[in-house]
Amino acid sequence: MAKKGGKCVTGDPTSGYISKADVDWIWEKRMKPGYAEFKNFIFDQLMRNNGKLSYCIRWDSTNKLSKATASKFKTMLDKQYAQWNKWLVGYGCWPFAKIELEIVGVAVRNKAQLDWTDNSLGPIYAGVLDGDGVPQCPTECYKHRDTAAWSDTSKCKTKPYDISLWPTLGQGGGAGGDWGQRADEASVIGSLDAATSTIVAHEIGHGFGLPDFYQESEKPRPDMAKMIMQAGASMTVTEGDGWLLRRGWEHVRMRYPSTSG
Repeated sequence: MAKKGGKCVTGDPTSGYISKADVDWIWEKRMKPGYAEFKNFIFDQLMRNNGKLSYCIRWDSTNKLSKATASKFKTMLDKQYAQWNKWLVGYGCWPFAKIELEIVGVAVRNKAQLDWTDNSLGPIYAGVLDGDGVPQCPTECYKHRDTAAWSDTSKCKTKPYDISLWPTLGQGGGAGGDWGQRADEASVIGSLDAATSTIVAHEIGHGFGLPDFYQESEKPRPDMAKMIMQAGASMTVTEGDGWLLRRGWEHVRMRYPSTSG
């Protein structure tokens, strides 16, 4: 479902895992309002960056972080993005067979928390804090300040970044959006070698504009297809999640001449 007769081809679910009616209900009731104005979904960042995302690691913990552990963050993220991207490849002229990631900085409270000092994982930013006292990469290096499609990064002395992975001590769960994925430190570290990191994958879904499903009123019906976006329902991205992702892309692709055909 890429192009047929010069047109970008889309479609509807047919396997029976999730119905077109349910996908349409979720799109109309839960997703469409947020897509009308917002222009900085992960879709948009990838289109502007030719399929690439630059990551800042925000180590929001008093624990130490070894280079051996930090070196696994990219591979873990690669696996989560691959779960999502497989539902876009070949659909609606999606142009990226693989999403390319790069770690461009590591932010900590104190350099003593790390067992390395070189820039092999990007510059180390020690003591650079946000308004809540959380380590961050420099504001002047963030491409999407105030949810902007593109911010001035001319004052950035290193590589600008699009998005953050934010392991947080005692977080318990997670949060996500166009800005990145905040997730419980223990969960992130414990899933580095696993096939999936459920919380991180779920939060990436929010970055693409997919909603949570906590209340019955947020679902088209009580026995809705299992999805990673419904906490506890699935450990991995499912076909149901995939069709919601496709619906989002069907809308976003119209912003870009190369995919709007």
